[in-house]
Amino acid sequence: MTYRKTTILIPAYQPGIHMVSLVHILSRMGFGHILIVNDGSDDSRKPYFEEAAKWGAHILNHDKNRGKGAALKTGIRAARELYPSDDGIVTADADGQHLPSDILKIADAIRFHPDSLILGVRDFSGRDVPWKSRMGNRITAGFFRMSTGIRLSDTQTGLRGIPQSLYDLALSTEGERYEYEMHFLEDSVKIAPLVQIPIETVYEDGNASSHFRPVRDSARVYSRPLKFVTSSLFSSILDLALFYILMLLLPFEAAASITIATVIARVLSSIMNFALNRKWCFRSSESIKKAGFRYTVLVFIQMGLSAGFVTLISSFFANTLIAKIIVDVSLSVVSYYAQKYWVFRRKEARHGRYTNSVQPTV
Repeated sequence: MTYRKTTILIPAYQPGIHMVSLVHILSRMGFGHILIVNDGSDDSRKPYFEEAAKWGAHILNHDKNRGKGAALKTGIRAARELYPSDDGIVTADADGQHLPSDILKIADAIRFHPDSLILGVRDFSGRDVPWKSRMGNRITAGFFRMSTGIRLSDTQTGLRGIPQSLYDLALSTEGERYEYEMHFLEDSVKIAPLVQIPIETVYEDGNASSHFRPVRDSARVYSRPLKFVTSSLFSSILDLALFYILMLLLPFEAAASITIATVIARVLSSIMNFALNRKWCFRSSESIKKAGFRYTVLVFIQMGLSAGFVTLISSFFANTLIAKIIVDVSLSVVSYYAQKYWVFRRKEARHGRYTNSVQPTV
């Protein structure tokens, strides 16, 4: 039997017979390194894990449900320790959505693209695709393109090939649940090419086995921009509150008080916004000195652009307040990307920087 130098990683929560069948077939195909992470499944699922182990799967257990991201990280750490000579990892779901033949495609692609993230992408145009899945992918694909400039046909795929060169990034990416996969995708395009491999679109019973919770897990997936919006709102409220308090306390004439209150309030609220964005929103490891300098430059640029565009728009429309709202909301979108890719940019991985272009399909 041919030995394939690829680790198959299957995160599993409340799995069924599909997982056992997948392990059986993969074992017969020559995959000798199969890791299954039992992410806190109840005792009723124990027979499925035992049966998978009979076919050669190595079972790792979480004592409670910690989420798909945590399960993937557990598996990646184990793969690096147990199978250090393998080319990489193929992640696959336990619910029968990924065919063994497609898993083999991803495993083969890792050998040809050892520094790329491999994605098994589905076609969402078919009639059998549940509308929630189709709509969810359109939204995340649009967000991903807006964030990175890269068009992906399937941002939610769980069938991925992670080469050894991306292990460190995979383990350092934030997130413990469904948001982890999107965050890893966003972080990967900064340092590595993407390779898209067409795969079959399979939904068992209308995707009834999915544990994705639309509201809570969607909020996790979009946690970075949501955190940025929350941070911006909090800083704006702080800015207004400080301005109001200082106007009551300052003993100067109106014009002088307005100027002093504006400067002090903006400086303090900007410091708060910088601290929140650095540690909470973007989780940057960049030094405070470097990030602080870039953030200060960005603040002054925004202030200049805000004043200029508000003045320009106000010359055509009498309502200055509406003009300011339009300009500042637009600039906040620009500020998000400027902070994400410039102010709080992630340090390059040790294996170097690669083009962000999506590679041709193989």
